[in-house]
Amino acid sequence: MAEGGGGGDGSGMGGGGRTTDLSSISSGLLSPQFILGGLVALAGLILLRTTKINWNIRTLLMCAVFVLFGVLVIMHQPSPLRAVVDPVTALVTGSAITLKKTTALFFIGGLSVIGAKLFCGWVCPFGALQEIVNRIPAPSGKKIKLPFNISNGIRISIFVISLIMVLATGTDLYTYHNILNPFELFDWHFELVLAVLVGAVLVASVFVYRPFCYLVCPVGLLTWLLEHMSIFRVRLDRSKCNDCNKCIQMSPCPSVKAILDGDKLRPDCFACGVCIDACPTDALAFGIGKMRANRSRAGKVVIEGR
Repeated sequence: MAEGGGGGDGSGMGGGGRTTDLSSISSGLLSPQFILGGLVALAGLILLRTTKINWNIRTLLMCAVFVLFGVLVIMHQPSPLRAVVDPVTALVTGSAITLKKTTALFFIGGLSVIGAKLFCGWVCPFGALQEIVNRIPAPSGKKIKLPFNISNGIRISIFVISLIMVLATGTDLYTYHNILNPFELFDWHFELVLAVLVGAVLVASVFVYRPFCYLVCPVGLLTWLLEHMSIFRVRLDRSKCNDCNKCIQMSPCPSVKAILDGDKLRPDCFACGVCIDACPTDALAFGIGKMRANRSRAGKVVIEGR
C-alpha cells in the first residue's frame, strides 16, 4: 500500500483533510483496497492456523503481496509509514488528520490486534520485498540476527528524534525529503535520496531479515507494541518442546528464542510461520491459548500461551 506525493495530502477517501469520526472511518474501511488487504491478512491467519508454511511457500506468498500492494497502482493507499507518522505530526501541530490516513492507521492497528504483525507480515509491500531479497544466499554463507535491544533502541531513537523535529520545525524526520520513506518507491519516484535508501535496505536485506522494519520503521514500532496484546500470535506448548532448537535455527527473526524462554519483552515476530513449520513436535502454534504457568528453559516459572 503506497501513497503518492511527498507531503501530506488533503484529499482522502470521502473525507479529504477534514477531521474524521468513527462512521467515516468505517465507511473508508469498506473501500476495495482495504477489503482486499483484510482478505489477504485473513488468508494469512488461516494459513498460519492450518498449514505448515516453509520458506519456499512463504517466498511465493510474499511475491504475491509485493505485486498486489506494491506494483499494481490500483491497490495504492496511504503508505503505512505516513499512516502512522502523519497523524502524530497532525496531533503535535494541531492540523487536521485526513480520513485516508486515519482509516489506514485503524486498519493497521486493527489487524495487528487480531493477529501479531498480520499487517506487517502479510500486507506490507516493502516488508515483502525485504523478505524476498533475504532469500538470496549471503556471500558469507550466514545470515545475521541483530540483537533486539540494539535494533529496537535505534528504531525508538529515530522516532524520538522525529518527534523532537516535529516539535521544533513542524516536519517529521521520516518524510523530510523522503529520506526515510522507502514507500515512495511504489509511486515510481526515483530521486537520488530514495534510490540510496532503497538500495541500502535491499543490500542489507541479503544479510539481515527485514532490516528497515527492525531498525527504522515507525509502523514496525507501533505494531511491535500492539503485538503484546494480539489475540493470535505464536505460542508455545512447553510440554511438547524437546529443546531441539530447530525453530531457532530455521527462523530468520530473533523472536523465537524469546518465545521459548518465556520473555515478556520479545522482538518483533512477523508471522512468517517458519518456526512453526520447523518444529518437529508441534510445540509452536499461531493461536489463542489459555494462559497457564509453565517452566521455562532457565527453570523459572513463566506465563505462556498454549
